[in-house]
Amino acid sequence: MNRKKKLLLSSIALIVLGLTGCQSPSTMTVTNNSETIIVPKSPKKIVVMNYGALDTLDALGKGSIVTATPQSVIPSYLNQFKRDDVVDTGNMKEPNIDAIKQTNPDLIIIDGRQANKKDELSKIAPVLNLSVDSKHYFESTKNHINLLASLTGTENTATQLIASLNNKINQAQRMTSASPKKAIVAIHNNGKMILINNSSSAVLIHDVLKVKRAVPLLINQLAKNEERPAPTFVDDKYIKTVKPDIIFVIDRSHAIGQQAMKANYFDTKVLNKSKTTVVYLTPDLWYLSGGGAESLDRQVSEVLNALND
Repeated sequence: MNRKKKLLLSSIALIVLGLTGCQSPSTMTVTNNSETIIVPKSPKKIVVMNYGALDTLDALGKGSIVTATPQSVIPSYLNQFKRDDVVDTGNMKEPNIDAIKQTNPDLIIIDGRQANKKDELSKIAPVLNLSVDSKHYFESTKNHINLLASLTGTENTATQLIASLNNKINQAQRMTSASPKKAIVAIHNNGKMILINNSSSAVLIHDVLKVKRAVPLLINQLAKNEERPAPTFVDDKYIKTVKPDIIFVIDRSHAIGQQAMKANYFDTKVLNKSKTTVVYLTPDLWYLSGGGAESLDRQVSEVLNALND
């Protein structure tokens, strides 16, 4: 067993051990990001600024305990939370602390976008950072589903959700194993398209679902302390050179309410000659969410549909 696998299993074990270490009948101890946190059992009011956690709570049948979430860019598949009795926590990177305080929450769930506000938020209620581990995407997602289920007493539902995801991912892997199609993953931002070969989205598509890479992942791209490499722009010239069967596109600009990617970004003649298909992934699902029970299910479906076409 390699070192990375050992570390992952150790972190999962710590959370499992933490969940069993109850402080009182109404609290439990959770190990989150190497930090031990006492959180309430069966919380009644949760502020959720992590859309993957939000869709997981909804899938567990506990959406009613969410009292606040960022409303301005909420993914369309979560529009049921865009209502008057759910407080808007403001910009994802700059949450409205006063609005959060007024909800008097039992628990606050964040992701990496709010990590720099954790200390401030911790003065209001216990804070869990449920950012997905991009290198261990599916294990991290399952871990978070189980954690939220333990907090809300919905373990049986979590077991069913995870079993369904396992089956769907196995189905995808059988399909990708039989398919010769090779792909790249790119993100559109402000009129430019950039290869994101080592992003969490690419890890999900290539490493979890096993879609073959049209461009190999270089070892130095994974090094933590290396300088960020120069971006690789995906344009007509790049398509002519690489000739991927599929380009999975995530439109960041569209996801955050800015100018969407132009329909004629790629020359149709170039795409046809290279036999390249452009697959436009749902922007707000892939850029703003992910790592949740429902978001992962939807993401797998979009990749499967692309392979079936």
